[in-house]
Amino acid sequence: METTWLKRMNSVLDYIEHNLDGEIDDNKIAMLSASYKGMFQRVFAIITDMTLSEYIRKRRLTQAAVDIQNTDAKIIDIAVKYGYNSANAFSSAFKNFHGITPSYARESGLGVQAFHRFTFTLTLSVKGGNDMNYRNIENAEKIMQKMVGKEQITSKYLQNVSEHNGVKCVCDGNRVAVILPEGVPDWDLRDAYFDTGDKDNPKALELNKVFNDNGRNNSVYNFQMSKKQAENFNTLLDLSNLNNEAVCVNVKNMEIVTHEIMSKLKNKPGEHFIAFNIKYLKEAFNFILCSEDDEYIEVYYISDHEAFIMKSSRLYAAVLPVRIRTE
Repeated sequence: METTWLKRMNSVLDYIEHNLDGEIDDNKIAMLSASYKGMFQRVFAIITDMTLSEYIRKRRLTQAAVDIQNTDAKIIDIAVKYGYNSANAFSSAFKNFHGITPSYARESGLGVQAFHRFTFTLTLSVKGGNDMNYRNIENAEKIMQKMVGKEQITSKYLQNVSEHNGVKCVCDGNRVAVILPEGVPDWDLRDAYFDTGDKDNPKALELNKVFNDNGRNNSVYNFQMSKKQAENFNTLLDLSNLNNEAVCVNVKNMEIVTHEIMSKLKNKPGEHFIAFNIKYLKEAFNFILCSEDDEYIEVYYISDHEAFIMKSSRLYAAVLPVRIRTE
């Protein structure tokens, strides 16, 4: 997942580099990064602590200095080439950046400031101490409490954490989270259910059916994600929320895509897309990442009409997709 993401990020930087002397189109950036319009700019600013417009300005002024000192082109022509409409505006920007005027840079041949292009690379930062303290069952239980949306639920038995024989679970009608006690075999969710209070029919919702009968056992596509991949994906979910409740995911490689890309490719063989409520998906990932033992997450997918299932160690989560208009 990281490799494809890095390629897209760097393809945007390549596009910018080849168009320093022309128009840089936000729509083209969105297309190259396969993201919502403006998302790349937000990611860039977070990663580099610099706005994209500032980066472009510094790269243009660097190239302008190269042209001034290595060509006979008129300074006003160079100014226009790099997006300045007047000699005064260009001279002021050039002096603020390089410390000397364009004409003096040409006459003196003095070295000027060079702002080199960026390239995104993947690095692993290892920190000591308590970085992984969030991976514990106690935090998973706290997330469970937050996941029960009382204001949106009409059935009272879905408004609290349910516990039977040590199995804890929550369900708000849109997502499910389960914690199995230690020693219980994998996928044994027979005690994961919600009690209706009805003596004749106490098990209102048996989660074994969600995760086994209707879910994992019928899965047509399953894979594993490392915890690091899941954390990176969760970060991208944060950056994707541009006042949109829904996010489109290519399940094949867990990439976030635009609604337009999903619409064009959803019927292509081998491609699997699901639209999720961002909040629900992110909370499910936060919950699963609390697992203490496994360093990976199992993912099971049937179709864009069934629950999206995740498991890591004793933690299980399922999220229902949402329908969005892609036309």
